[in-house]
Amino acid sequence: MDITLLLDYSHTRSTGGPLGVAYDTVEGLKKNYRRLEKEDIHVHIMSTTGTTLHSILEKDDKFGNISYEYFRALVPNAILGDINYLLRMNKGKKKIDLLHSHALTGAFAGTLLKIPTILTLHGMIWKELDYYPGMYSRFTFEVNMQRFKYASRRLKKLIAISPYVIKEIDQFLKTRVPDTEVIENPVSDVFFEQEKRERKGLILYPAYLTPLKNQSTLIEALYRLKKDNIDFHCILPGLIRDTEYYTKLQKLIHTGNLEENVTIPGPVPLEQMLRLYSEASIMVMTSYQETAPLIISEAMATGTPVIASRVSGIPSMVSEGNSGLLINPHDPKEIADKIELLLDDGALRKKFQKESQKIAISRWKSEVITNKLIDLYVKQV
Repeated sequence: MDITLLLDYSHTRSTGGPLGVAYDTVEGLKKNYRRLEKEDIHVHIMSTTGTTLHSILEKDDKFGNISYEYFRALVPNAILGDINYLLRMNKGKKKIDLLHSHALTGAFAGTLLKIPTILTLHGMIWKELDYYPGMYSRFTFEVNMQRFKYASRRLKKLIAISPYVIKEIDQFLKTRVPDTEVIENPVSDVFFEQEKRERKGLILYPAYLTPLKNQSTLIEALYRLKKDNIDFHCILPGLIRDTEYYTKLQKLIHTGNLEENVTIPGPVPLEQMLRLYSEASIMVMTSYQETAPLIISEAMATGTPVIASRVSGIPSMVSEGNSGLLINPHDPKEIADKIELLLDDGALRKKFQKESQKIAISRWKSEVITNKLIDLYVKQV
């Protein structure tokens, strides 16, 4: 059985996002290598992380049933992505028993070529549209919604990374909803292996700096903590995706006299990110909309207690009062109150640490997730 797995894979693990999911997925496949051999499954990984316009083909010396093909993404991907994937997959489509794409453009190309296709849907495009201003962003989202509508009618299977996704797809498509199965995102072993060395009062929120992630309301909550003389330091690592929003955050920090309490270091490498998870008392996420945020599963894998928005797919990850706390992302008072509660209660933090890791081990270990993927591959071919 020949599976083409289309995802943004690199041999090194990034700090998160699609690259992190891709690395953790391939890590899990390598752990399940004996099963791949037993089932006679060959996985050919296609990734647009190459450095040239020509394909680079690699065999895995250690895991012979896994091979790699790297090539450059054509920019702008929203327009040229389909052409890129069509050209590359058309050459070898007769050898593809099943295409599993983590990219909507890849799934669209696969269904156009009439290749049996599975799509892992990572974002609710129609839910995120309002949070990304600009004509090009809106154009990209509109094009991707049309791609999804086309592909959804032709997929063999849609993988939802959260139960929340199924409800949203039903409402969006209304008719001809694809056959869907929930398989969550995996988490790399490096997070489970991280020793907890808590620095009391350290608050962490790693995310892109965009209005969708809503760091602004968190800063308003932190101002309340400052007024109440709560000892804390908050670190907001992440790529600046919206310079106007970043300027707004800087003004909020200055107005609240929070320069010594809030740090925005930009994107940080994995080694530093792991250290921050190790040291954080809590991880706070105040996003307005999320499908299944990787930072929650990463934090829980490290035993970092989570306070997160009571929206979208988050309640299916964070068990209220058992492994973390949920908040209204529009309410800085509630956010401040729950941060203060958790910072003050060491026993509660210990309880959340223990329960978080237990949940993460049972649900998100990379070999657990990829075993489910292999089950699915076998059923579909």
